Amino acid sequence: MRISLLLFALLSCSKLWSQTNDAGLWLDVGLSHELNDRLEITVSPEVRFDENITRWSRLFVDIGAEYKASKNISLQAAYRGGVGNDGVHVDGRQRMQYGVAVKKKWNDWTIQFLSRAQFSMSGGLGDADADFTTIWRNRASLKYGGLKKTDLSSSFEMFNSISAYQDLALTNWRWTAQVSRKITKKQTVVAGYLIQRDLTESQQEMDYVILVSYKVEL
Repeated sequence: MRISLLLFALLSCSKLWSQTNDAGLWLDVGLSHELNDRLEITVSPEVRFDENITRWSRLFVDIGAEYKASKNISLQAAYRGGVGNDGVHVDGRQRMQYGVAVKKKWNDWTIQFLSRAQFSMSGGLGDADADFTTIWRNRASLKYGGLKKTDLSSSFEMFNSISAYQDLALTNWRWTAQVSRKITKKQTVVAGYLIQRDLTESQQEMDYVILVSYKVEL
């Protein structure tokens, strides 16, 4: 985590000297319910701001399910529907995701690898949007749970094209650091910081995003 915090500070300072950087804010609420010991469903509305947090850019809701196939392996499926705003047009966007997660826990540490195939249902509207285009996403994460009611985590994710024209080409990467704090047995607040780079734009842009989340287990 010390290394992650150092990277956070260095990369935050670096944006002062670049004209292709943008500050953002992502806010979401997550509602989850366990139908049984293996199956959990979630509903998560989210709003995102860009242009140095002066304009809302995305408004959507995720509806997902996770099936625990074993102690360390789970299968996931999720639908996302919403709208995107580029400052000129507001258009509808949809996607589906199917994934598999593998995790391993050692004492207070948990490592997880999540691989997801993502399919756009919006035609060409999401071509420049890593969260709505058709793409293959792979994320490795590390979590420390040795603090009372508080978890620390960091992750790195890569986005690879699965189109016929750019087979497995790297199109985007994303690094995240988060702190989650339980406020009651079934309620958690999460704060974090995200850095990502879109490699598909002719003038590549680095995004620096503040993350705020509220989770409720029903």
